[in-house]
Amino acid sequence: WLALGRKRLAAARDAWSSVAAGEVGRQHGLSDVFSLVQDSLEKLYPNGLELGQALVGAAQEVATLESVPAPLAMEVATAILYLAASLEDGELDESGLPDRIQGMAQRIDAARRGQAAQPPEAWMESLYRRVSDSHTMQTVVQELRSTLAEVEKQVDGYFRNPQLRGQLLSVPTLLSSMRGVLSVLGLEPATQALQGM
Repeated sequence: WLALGRKRLAAARDAWSSVAAGEVGRQHGLSDVFSLVQDSLEKLYPNGLELGQALVGAAQEVATLESVPAPLAMEVATAILYLAASLEDGELDESGLPDRIQGMAQRIDAARRGQAAQPPEAWMESLYRRVSDSHTMQTVVQELRSTLAEVEKQVDGYFRNPQLRGQLLSVPTLLSSMRGVLSVLGLEPATQALQGM
């Protein structure tokens, strides 16, 4: 159910992003996509049916509009973000989960009724930071992999032809930059290994 829920939520996120960005024609299939999300929420979350119904209601309402009101776009996007993070973590027994699920449903319904956007709750701000930190970490890891691949390429080139020592000139600089990143991340054994190299 978790794997299916993640797939359905990813489809809903993509569809919602397109509709909120004003892509004409994407509204019509939106309620079907969110109906599948509702089915998953009902099986995975306490109060999941309530949030699923709020999301389906938002999708049905948007199908008749030319543009998505900003408060509604934000509330649905926040709900999708939270659900994606909780499905990724797999922490579906968290103590505050039922209240958060119900609160998100209420916020979406309030936005559908045209009420002004409410300020984000503390847990939402924490979620935004965590997701942002996660994306930042992914970027750092990609950069480290890229640098490591470059080091490997240059060292391999040297071992294939030891007379081309010039290929190794940039390796210490690359290793040093990686060491700096790993040091900031607090990965002391990796930092020492790079220092040794």
